[in-house]
Amino acid sequence: MTDERCDLCGRAGLEPVYAATPSPRGLSVWLCSHCALVQSLPRRDHVPNRKRAPSAGADWGNIRYGKGFRTDATLQMLAPYLDPKSALRVLDVGANRGAFIDKLMARVPSASIVAVEPDRTVLDAYTNRKGVRVIPERIEAVDLDTDGFDLVHSCHTFEHLASPHRTLADHWRVLKPGGLLYAEVPNLALLASPDLVEEWFIDKHLYHYSAAVFITQLEASGFSCLVQPDPHDDTNIAILARKTAWPSRPDFANPREVLATRSLIAGYKTSRAKTRAAMQRLARHLSALADEPLAIWGAGRLLNALIETGGFDPSRAAAIVDTHLAPLGIEIGGRAVARPRDLARVKPRTIVVMSRLFAGEIEAEAHALVPDAKVLAYAELFRAELAEA
Repeated sequence: MTDERCDLCGRAGLEPVYAATPSPRGLSVWLCSHCALVQSLPRRDHVPNRKRAPSAGADWGNIRYGKGFRTDATLQMLAPYLDPKSALRVLDVGANRGAFIDKLMARVPSASIVAVEPDRTVLDAYTNRKGVRVIPERIEAVDLDTDGFDLVHSCHTFEHLASPHRTLADHWRVLKPGGLLYAEVPNLALLASPDLVEEWFIDKHLYHYSAAVFITQLEASGFSCLVQPDPHDDTNIAILARKTAWPSRPDFANPREVLATRSLIAGYKTSRAKTRAAMQRLARHLSALADEPLAIWGAGRLLNALIETGGFDPSRAAAIVDTHLAPLGIEIGGRAVARPRDLARVKPRTIVVMSRLFAGEIEAEAHALVPDAKVLAYAELFRAELAEA
């Protein structure tokens, strides 16, 4: 048991439901049996000098490029609420390299933005940006003016914090009356995916939300939802909310959500043995294609699972390419990840696309670069292996 209390409802009685192995931070996953918030303990929210790890395990992290993929969806949700001629004041929390800032200012040129970004390795990206004030600190350490902002943008940040409840209270404070909060976190529903071979409960995420619990978290902090999360998106929970009156702390009891979450995590634990076996079969399949030659597009978590779980030897691939990881100097098996344009030189006979969300886009680009190559999608290959279990 633990003496820790739930960050959402404040109750004791958290129950252990999962432990990632290995967990470099020594974390385990707990479920609040009152409100159904899933949280990792102890709440070690920051580890200095973490290495870059494109890992399929709990140690994945410090390769921060994923937020840029969400910018278009974010702006689409915000669009009806943006006045292109307004002097919008925006707080961008965990601003990373500023992908959201660039696209927002293209729509609202007179906007002024405070970008909170503690990772000093990405701050060069702000050198020539006008109208942007950068604060190189963690959001918990930043003291901003009350009622100073029209919009707070927080994409995939709450899950990293020691206390989302405290940070949400401060977001409420710094927003003007009626101000907007865009809040997005990973979706616990992805645990039900039959082909989830990588560890979902990574160490850098301390909170794990279902849509229902995240809505409760926002409402309990004085926000009302204007745009609900997409029920068909099992990867992200994205909500647009408005600052309202600060509520009294309600009774958070949600026994149905507790049962559903407990069952979801139990199913995830059971499925992991099947996905590991399927990945090992897939690795053998791809090894047999390696003499063709074979190229792999995608150097992230799925490739790491193929190597670490499946036993695939990355040196067998004629090339490993990745649009986003190549500029970061990532190495796989002692060899630098290449850029997709290098495929034209390698001329592989087969290209395996190691991506789920962007497989269609990558396949089209691969066909354009190497028209004669056979392009195979990881998802189809893996599900075929799963079907043999």
